[in-house]
Amino acid sequence: MLPLIALILAVAGGLIAITIALLSWDKIIGWFRARQNLKQKDKDNIAFTLQQKLKDGKYETVQGIFNDSSGELLDGEKTIAKDIDEKVAKVHSKEELVVYN
Repeated sequence: MLPLIALILAVAGGLIAITIALLSWDKIIGWFRARQNLKQKDKDNIAFTLQQKLKDGKYETVQGIFNDSSGELLDGEKTIAKDIDEKVAKVHSKEELVVYN
């Protein structure tokens, strides 16, 4: 999983960060629902969130659709949030990278 995290971080580096007060589970799921056709277009397309807690206590979350075969980030968004809701915290409590079916 570590090589995938490094690859995602490399391709996500060009994303412009959106700064918000609270990153909610509903916002993440809504973003993926709006891109459901892209996700389903190829069996190698994976939906993911990658979250890191920054030194200043904020959370940087990259969410996107990544093609595992080509190594291409098809669509993505980087969010910096002062806080995250309980569901987002639970999903990322054990792993920085979460892959969604």
